[in-house]
Amino acid sequence: MRKLAVLILFSLVCQARPLLAQDAASLQFTVAAPDPVMAGEEVTLQTLAVNSGASVWERGSYYWIGEVYAIEGEGRRFLTQTASVSPAEDVAPGAAQGVQLLFRVPDNLAGRRLLYRVFLIKDGRRILETDFKGFQVIEKELRYTIPEDFKIGGDVSFTYKNNSRDGWDHHQGITSANLVGKIRQSSFLFNTYVVHTYHRPITPTIVLLNYYAPWGTLSIGDISPTLTPLSMDGQGMRGVSFERARGRYSLLALVGRIVAPEEPGPNSGGRFARYTSGLKAGWQFRPNLKVSVDAVMSRDDMHSINITTAALTIKPQQTVVYGLNAEWKFLKAFSLNSDYQMSAYKADMEASGAAVGGSAWKQELKYRADLFTARGALSRIDPKFYSFGSPSVIPDRQVVDAELGLFPADWTTFTVAYNAYTDNLDADPAKTTTDQAQTTLGNMLRILGKTVVNTSIMTNTAKAQTEGVQDNQTTTLNLSVTQPLGRHTLSAGLQQSSFKDNLGLSHDLDSSLLSLNGSFKINRRLSLSTGLVSSATKDKVDSSTGKNNSLTGSLSYAIPRRGMAVQCWATLASAENDSPLSPSDNSSVTLNVETVWLKSQNSRFTFGVGGVSRTDNLNPAADETVLNVMTRYNYSF
Repeated sequence: MRKLAVLILFSLVCQARPLLAQDAASLQFTVAAPDPVMAGEEVTLQTLAVNSGASVWERGSYYWIGEVYAIEGEGRRFLTQTASVSPAEDVAPGAAQGVQLLFRVPDNLAGRRLLYRVFLIKDGRRILETDFKGFQVIEKELRYTIPEDFKIGGDVSFTYKNNSRDGWDHHQGITSANLVGKIRQSSFLFNTYVVHTYHRPITPTIVLLNYYAPWGTLSIGDISPTLTPLSMDGQGMRGVSFERARGRYSLLALVGRIVAPEEPGPNSGGRFARYTSGLKAGWQFRPNLKVSVDAVMSRDDMHSINITTAALTIKPQQTVVYGLNAEWKFLKAFSLNSDYQMSAYKADMEASGAAVGGSAWKQELKYRADLFTARGALSRIDPKFYSFGSPSVIPDRQVVDAELGLFPADWTTFTVAYNAYTDNLDADPAKTTTDQAQTTLGNMLRILGKTVVNTSIMTNTAKAQTEGVQDNQTTTLNLSVTQPLGRHTLSAGLQQSSFKDNLGLSHDLDSSLLSLNGSFKINRRLSLSTGLVSSATKDKVDSSTGKNNSLTGSLSYAIPRRGMAVQCWATLASAENDSPLSPSDNSSVTLNVETVWLKSQNSRFTFGVGGVSRTDNLNPAADETVLNVMTRYNYSF
């Protein structure tokens, strides 16, 4: 198992508590490194969070996973999920937990900016969800410009890779394609990135087919559909969806897998594959009023993993969610969304007995004007309501959510956001009632039409109503600056986070994050880019510190007359931690060189060599140097 770049900095002895509280996590930082990253290379999504609840995260009961999105216009398109990571440690209340999620950027996403977000799943519930963060993907190949008015065409590439580990026995093939086309009155868009190895001949990392026809829109592959906020929202999956709107009628149907299976292991209790299916039918009663009914069923596949011991406690679960949703627009600038859902939940599909019923509702009011926008929402989630299709909907919570955006001038904006919840709605004496609130203030300032400065401050407080059980606060400050300089661009970001336990039950924690990057177009042949990501975390009680640094640089030189280009990029990374529980001191150096030959306007060849050297100062036996080779053929039509 790969070592985490951000390690646990401190841990406390678990103390017995007479009352139970819901799990909670407080984000300290999340960052992608290296940034920028070369297309075809791995980017690390580093995240650090504190257990701000009052119960231990036991090993095997929680895991991390990320989602990656592409920017399309003003929206986001779901690409794929990362592989999940199940850490090998218990995390006591107040302790920090770091994770490193790896994502290999497909070659066909070169030159784009991607977004990601990271989730922490505990006992099947999403207890932490980061905001969308971005990283830049560097173009790896010299390309001819494809005319914008083409109707049918695409780009297909075939890649072969190998490295020196285990005697050059790591053969890997990659097939990627971006295709667009038109069939009579219909059009389609197809993207895929498939990895081929000896043991797994076909592993589709990314696959998506969108078919737009007069009779509806069909999507196959990696999708993230939305039915209603409470029944299905924000859940990536691999499946099929069909959407149709005709006159006053609208229909959305879907089926897919939302959780991949994982066999039980030393650090994981295992996970069943989880599948979901949903249906939403709507009717436009008036131009400003639409009412819809929906139903979603999610269930585990109990045969998707092998259970060889009775010691494992996971059980196959099932939930059915169904209800009504209404969207009403009034007074031109106002809109009201009302969502009411009911659920039937079975904690063990093999057990006898009826499903447990629950309900939830959400009212959301929006206002949009030229100078400001506002949104307010109130929701109540019954303790017995379960919706696997909306992992952010956590049972036993009443939530208040509000946002305000002010636009006094085109060179500045102000944002205010507030989110708060109270749990233990049934006043169960065996549980601790917790109040948690998050407040965010932000400002965007554009100076002289070019320099963009973003600042924000966020506070997150969690306090138990029972005296002496839980009372902590996290404060985060952000500052970022982007400065265009002709054909060049410079940007810098700084973040400071502080976790404080007002009861002294946990160690206080300070963390900082610095990011610098720049892209430079020296002339029409030569371009450069560089990036630095540095994070540090300090335990204010035992003075232990953890540091992570990543420095990347790239150079591209084109020889247009010969249809050639040479590219070189390197990354230096290091991680140090003097924690008495989990010390670490390791570093790595990566260097790659590629040559691109444009055989014609439609085809090109790429040849590359490189290597990575890893050093572990605390465990020299883990030192290694790996060489790699790569060749790729690409055809555009």
